Amino acid sequence: MVKKAKMLSLILACMLAFSVTACSKSDETSKDSADGDTLSFSVTLPSSGVDNENSMIGKEWKKQMEAKLGKKLNIKFNYIPSSEYDEKVKLMIASDDLTDFFVTPLFYDITDMAEQGQILELSQYKDLMPNYMNYLSKVKNGMSRVTNSEGKMYSFKETSTPRFPEDKGLLIQNVSAYRYDVFKANNIKIPETLDEFYDAAKKLKQLYPDKYPVDTKWNSLRSLFSANHIKDDIYWDGSKYVYGIFNEGYNDALQFANKLYSEQLLDPEYTIDTDDTIRKKAMNGDTFMWLTQWFTEPGDYTRNADDGKIFAVSLYPDNPKYGKAWQEATNGNTPDLGWATFCISSKAKNPEELIKLIDLQYSDENIRLVTWGIEGTTYKIGEDGNPTFMDSFKTAKDPWLEGDKYGIRASKNYNPGLQMVNDARAFVDFAATDYTVFNGKYEEVPLEKSPYLTSLPMPNNDYVPSWYSEPAIQFTPDESQEISEIMNPIKTFVTEEQAKFVAGKQSFDNWPKFIDQVKKMGDIDKVLKIYNDAAQRVLSKTS
Repeated sequence: MVKKAKMLSLILACMLAFSVTACSKSDETSKDSADGDTLSFSVTLPSSGVDNENSMIGKEWKKQMEAKLGKKLNIKFNYIPSSEYDEKVKLMIASDDLTDFFVTPLFYDITDMAEQGQILELSQYKDLMPNYMNYLSKVKNGMSRVTNSEGKMYSFKETSTPRFPEDKGLLIQNVSAYRYDVFKANNIKIPETLDEFYDAAKKLKQLYPDKYPVDTKWNSLRSLFSANHIKDDIYWDGSKYVYGIFNEGYNDALQFANKLYSEQLLDPEYTIDTDDTIRKKAMNGDTFMWLTQWFTEPGDYTRNADDGKIFAVSLYPDNPKYGKAWQEATNGNTPDLGWATFCISSKAKNPEELIKLIDLQYSDENIRLVTWGIEGTTYKIGEDGNPTFMDSFKTAKDPWLEGDKYGIRASKNYNPGLQMVNDARAFVDFAATDYTVFNGKYEEVPLEKSPYLTSLPMPNNDYVPSWYSEPAIQFTPDESQEISEIMNPIKTFVTEEQAKFVAGKQSFDNWPKFIDQVKKMGDIDKVLKIYNDAAQRVLSKTS
């Protein structure tokens, strides 16, 4: 009994001590947050395992921000490894354990967070964000893309600045890729059509019978869908929103993938391969063709191979039945919004001061600092009046690693400050050599300086998909919820069945039954009506 009493006393003492400590810490944070000389806040950001804070540009960024704000910054950075970021932040959201400022998981729908009051509504602070509002004014449909149907704004968006002139230069960031050295040694043509792709894979299988010649990044068949002018999702077809799996092109794409799979041309692990396993197979000589690749990866593979391997990028191959394959064109011609979305927690104790700091990120001066670095150290002003990197960058074997030495955004691993902005011209200025095959011609040139791609008119050329010019639609909270309730189980089912069709575990004789099952799972017509009504709301304002 005495022992139990002592144990209880000890527990109560520990709880009291924790309570005092927590209160003390909370009071300290509140004091710091309210201190006129210091802005204190916490932030959650992804990291590639480097020390962004203490890099040359990380330190200079903080110095300049303090000078502009006229107060010290006390920032508690919560860096999460990029590979773990989305899942860990989803848990933070679910438990309502958010830092004052954070970037959401990629393509995360923030509607529920807004409804539940987890994040700050920002339109009431427009007067405190002149730089951000100025940037949005340059973006097509900028304000409508960052506000909901009620005109409320709950997030800041990453910048996406132009790389090319407004009227020409096609930016593609997803490509097909090939082991060019192997193709050349065996007199195999780099494919321009799906039939040529299949023939090349067959020849490679004969040469390397123990290999699977074909793989794909992100477990994705997107290049096959693009060849057939569809998506495996809801997309804008140029006049209305449709669901791609009901299109004949979806069936055709899976039939082609099944042919690759059944003849042991497509790696059976394509549905589970990670970036690391894809890279390992590439460097080990186990894969020779990629349906889809990120545009900088093949060049990076080549630079790190040091044994004669050449990984070349090319356009998605055509399916003549549908015409030129649509490429995943990205707007590199006018100011735009990037993928990253940033929110302020509604619990932040200093929203106005925090917003002032965030707005400074969108200033021209800050964009140049975090992207280009320091004039005279990392860049100089060229004869055309624009910044250009020092020669040490342009002569480096890997310019991205050269950028790591200074901690600039134009680097392999660093992203200083709040990670909200960049000047895309920097990526073109020091772009490393890529190995390209366009229009049948092999060139060793940075993709973004490819004579073929940079000469293409924009936005009107045969490679640009219908969804490139889709309206900037917004849904009401009720619409978003209804779409999720209907489409989430359907998408899960379709993904599972798609893998079965490709692997031959589901017969294409059952295709009509599969489509019927999808239609019975939820009212897709209602979802499409929601999409198209939202489109009409936008189009009616611009017509």
